[in-house]
Amino acid sequence: MRQAIKFSKEANTKGLKIQIAGRIQGKEKAQIKWIQTGRVPLQTIRAKMDYCAYSVRTIYGILGIKIWIFIGDK
Repeated sequence: MRQAIKFSKEANTKGLKIQIAGRIQGKEKAQIKWIQTGRVPLQTIRAKMDYCAYSVRTIYGILGIKIWIFIGDK
């Protein structure tokens, strides 16, 4: 997650939010961890956002990864 924040700063984005959900570090109970830098206005329609979601298979189960990138206002 720290590398993604570093790359987003180099790309001059205005905000970034990363969310990982599932059995993180092989724990019994599923968790949700997220980190956010800058502004990420999810309720504003005119904000230009990029979004992607991936599922990753591990030996403990499936992790869900979601990424929101705020580029700027239109």
